[in-house]
Amino acid sequence: MLKRRLKLKPKVKIILLLFLLGIVIVIDTMCLKQLTPHFIVSNYTENYTLNYGNKNISYIPKVCYGIKSDCKEVEISTSGEIDYNKLGEYNVEYTYKYENKTYTLNQLIEVKDTEAPTIELNDEEIKVCPNGKIQKLDIKITDNYDNNIQDKYETEIIDNKLHIRVTDSNNNTAEKIYDAIIKDDEAPNIKINGSKNKTVIIGTKYTEEGATVTDNCSTPEIITSGSVDTNTLGTYSIKYSATDESNNSSTEERKVYVKNREAGSRVIYLTFDDGPGAYTKQLLDVLKKYNVKVTFFVTGKGDDSIIKREYDEGHTVALHTNTHNYNYIYASQNNYFEDLYAIRNRVKRITGIESNIIRFPGGTSNTVSKISMKELAKEVTNRGFYYFDWNVSSGDAGGTTTSDGVYNNVVNNLKPGASVVLQHDIKKFSVDAVERIIQYGLENGYTFKALDETSPVVHHGANK
Repeated sequence: MLKRRLKLKPKVKIILLLFLLGIVIVIDTMCLKQLTPHFIVSNYTENYTLNYGNKNISYIPKVCYGIKSDCKEVEISTSGEIDYNKLGEYNVEYTYKYENKTYTLNQLIEVKDTEAPTIELNDEEIKVCPNGKIQKLDIKITDNYDNNIQDKYETEIIDNKLHIRVTDSNNNTAEKIYDAIIKDDEAPNIKINGSKNKTVIIGTKYTEEGATVTDNCSTPEIITSGSVDTNTLGTYSIKYSATDESNNSSTEERKVYVKNREAGSRVIYLTFDDGPGAYTKQLLDVLKKYNVKVTFFVTGKGDDSIIKREYDEGHTVALHTNTHNYNYIYASQNNYFEDLYAIRNRVKRITGIESNIIRFPGGTSNTVSKISMKELAKEVTNRGFYYFDWNVSSGDAGGTTTSDGVYNNVVNNLKPGASVVLQHDIKKFSVDAVERIIQYGLENGYTFKALDETSPVVHHGANK
């Protein structure tokens, strides 16, 4: 069988030859370019985005001269500064030279915040109230750009799942989903205002301070029951109860004791102002040795552990002043009560009780106060405090500087009834005299007691 030859028209042959010639030229050009030294630029785009605060990313282009298999790096100089900690656009120019020719590349770099916040949840169990309120979340949210985003998150409960979303100021959003438990098994928390055990002198006024309630899911109402007859001796009970929306209930009780005022026959009330100090532990050791209880009118100074020991060993932790700055506390009633409640809060934090026994710095008869001590004494009484001055001075705040002097001042001025003795446990010589004072009192038929609401009143009377 004879093979048939393909016959092409002359015009078609010409077109085909030109096409083949073009392919050859292109291949030759490409090969020539690969074999001819030239600039090769890498790691370069005209527009580049840097994440806020991240200056460790290499964005500078690289330039070399040669062929692909053998290219020598060319040094590049850069002009234009970038503030990695400020959002915005920055123009950068790269310059490189070769054989007396200068070449440039221009680049627009945008510093953007593209990083979403991070959400960390430390709760092992997420409880959600039946009404949809989330009981508590131990959550930590951080963001590379925003300084304060901790409280910017949103929550949503969907099919027993807790969705937490947070969006930063540059619209970067993070979301996490957690399993949730829908229940409320926590009773309301009732906090009694003032002391849980209160003493009222018969015939005086009792002021009910009430209580407050908090709840993890709802806002229950407090129901108060009980009453106090201040004209009849006895123990009275005031009860506070609350029930939340899930029928969880709780109660608290205040005991109110209506008592007669103590007669104070041959009783010594040792009191110590301005502590705790360096010698209070020494004093506590002596008191413990003789099982004598005293009253400490404390300040904002000294170690918490000493006040805790005073309370734990049965002494009365009373309130003197937080700052002991006469110019401040006696400038106005507002200043005085701000200072008084500050020391009261300290005592409560340490002991758990709200003390209502106080002593004015310098006593009610002080002459430095710019406000009326008569009005101030009236106001502290209206607020439920009991203030005590003294009727026996050890002199340790004045001219007496020896242990013998303190001892003599005390024992020589004891009263036939109640003796409220003023000393300072920040004075070593005064503390050194205490053991002998106790020994004298016990040998001469005196009883030692700490002050409380029923103790005999010792008031100087206000100078103004």
